[in-house]
Amino acid sequence: MAHFCTKCGTAYAPGARFCDECGNTLPAAAAAAPAPASPAGAGVQRRHVMIAGGVLAVVIVAGGALAWLLAPEAASASSFSRAIDAHLAADEAARDKLLCLTNLPYQKEEIRVASYDSSTRQWLDILVRSGLYAAPVEQSSGGWVAQSQFVYALAAPGKAALRGDKLCVAKGVKVAKVSGYDQVRDLGAQHVAMAKATLVLTDEAAWVAKSADRALILQRLPDGDLEVRLPLALVDKQWQVIDEAQMSQAAMTGVIGKAPAVQGAGMLDKLKSAFRFGAHPAVGKWQAAMGNVLEFTSDSVINNGTSTKATFTTKGNTVTITPEGAGDAAMDIIVSDDGSTAQISMGGMRVTTLRRMRD
Repeated sequence: MAHFCTKCGTAYAPGARFCDECGNTLPAAAAAAPAPASPAGAGVQRRHVMIAGGVLAVVIVAGGALAWLLAPEAASASSFSRAIDAHLAADEAARDKLLCLTNLPYQKEEIRVASYDSSTRQWLDILVRSGLYAAPVEQSSGGWVAQSQFVYALAAPGKAALRGDKLCVAKGVKVAKVSGYDQVRDLGAQHVAMAKATLVLTDEAAWVAKSADRALILQRLPDGDLEVRLPLALVDKQWQVIDEAQMSQAAMTGVIGKAPAVQGAGMLDKLKSAFRFGAHPAVGKWQAAMGNVLEFTSDSVINNGTSTKATFTTKGNTVTITPEGAGDAAMDIIVSDDGSTAQISMGGMRVTTLRRMRD
């Protein structure tokens, strides 16, 4: 569009400030056309998209966190270690069973030991050196057949070390490491496992910590090597240490916490199998009455280092062993309820007695 000077009528270019013909001051250039307005509500729409995206991200993160929280605890050394530590912290009886001695009447003012009982005397002599008992005094028992005996008097530190009638080496114990665990099995609807843990004392008694015989003292504990094997079950999505009664309940009902059902045929074998996780009750090393060492694995018999493949059939506490190449010759091993001893018989005739050996 052409522009003309208002004074002389001469045309001028857009943006000129003065007329080239007469020098008249020209009107200001037309204002620039306004930029096209953005569509109504576009900003609001963008805000809605951003809010929706943020909400979606929060939902995704929260959902992932919730799924992680609700997922069952994995079977691992760390989860079993946590479960065992929680069990030992909460169960005083379980701790005392590991940490306390009840083999002698420690609560008595005096313990009298026959002169020929060298094992008991050696143990009490250790406690004398540890300051719990006074040095023994030899006396005669009197009577028709007088015998020599040694009297050990309980000292003040010994009284302070007692917990009731038990002599305890520490106040607590915790897991140093879980050195292994058997494959997780399903017992009905219940997941169960067996873990092997090495323990370490906490808040150890001063008389033990300062004793030159500390190692000998700890060997006297029920689990002298401080290694335990404990059954665990996945309860409410977390692994927990359970006892034999709870394991029995799981075997009968499939779930720990339900009322036990009537025990069916073969349930005892099922329970024992759960505790052994597929191994028969004779697995391990045994010493025969004649001194030779037998070892049974899940598929072999090892006699003084010589291994022979064999088939094992278990019925209750009786294991029937048939070595390969032996035809119909088989022997039965009847394991005691506590698993510490066993009897070997062949053809119904007792052959020898076995005593389980510590690894």
